[in-house]
Amino acid sequence: MKKIIVTLFTLSCSIIMAMAQSSSDNSLSNLKIGAFVGLNMPKLTGGGGNPLSENWSSREGGAFGVTVSWSTGPHFAWRADLLYSSEGGQRNKMQAIDGPSFNPQVPAGTYFYANFKNQSILNYLEVPVMGKYSFPLSKSSYFYVDFGPYIGFLLNANQKTRGSSIVYADPEGTQAVSVNPQTGQPFPVSLDADTDIKDKIHTINLGLTGGIGLTQKVGFGELVLDLRGAYGLTNIQKYPEDGSNHIGNLLVSVGYSVPF
Repeated sequence: MKKIIVTLFTLSCSIIMAMAQSSSDNSLSNLKIGAFVGLNMPKLTGGGGNPLSENWSSREGGAFGVTVSWSTGPHFAWRADLLYSSEGGQRNKMQAIDGPSFNPQVPAGTYFYANFKNQSILNYLEVPVMGKYSFPLSKSSYFYVDFGPYIGFLLNANQKTRGSSIVYADPEGTQAVSVNPQTGQPFPVSLDADTDIKDKIHTINLGLTGGIGLTQKVGFGELVLDLRGAYGLTNIQKYPEDGSNHIGNLLVSVGYSVPF
């Protein structure tokens, strides 16, 4: 997997450099290379009518990467990144749990409900390739917009649950099923668990990404402030019984680029 990712990014960089070398001035002077780091705010959307995969909210995750770009004119450039992105979602409320995992005697497709914290953490290496259009603000700064496709490779996927709760047969929490058989009183059960779910998630995610940014010349290179959104076009679950989610995120990053 690492060889595939490095090969893809190297190929993207090679294409950009080849285009630059074949330009009219036969020069690499329009190339820029940089690095960036940021805060990711991902979210799982959809659900496919499955209560196990619905009603996710955003979580926070880290992101960082390297970038290469080539200007083809005063306002337009091509950009390719290699980006580590921590994505997923969270739920911190009454939510569905798989019935057979709580009580093996109930049939598949049965859902129980409990109030606990649940995080789905999906870490990707992504390779976006975007076109970038710039609007000069001064001799030393410019504003830009960019857009393009990306491919993401799943590194790992984990489900982290925390908390204790009475387990119910209904989402309203009126029919307790975690009941002491001797006293007839409901009791809370621990839902703490760390579960590797990589085998349930597609390893490749295709999507679209784009955003806006601001640059300011600082020293030999330029400081870059970037705001980017992304949406995966691939249903991340391998199996229909797990639901149907797409992954998206909003990334705020700061970076520094230098001319080649």
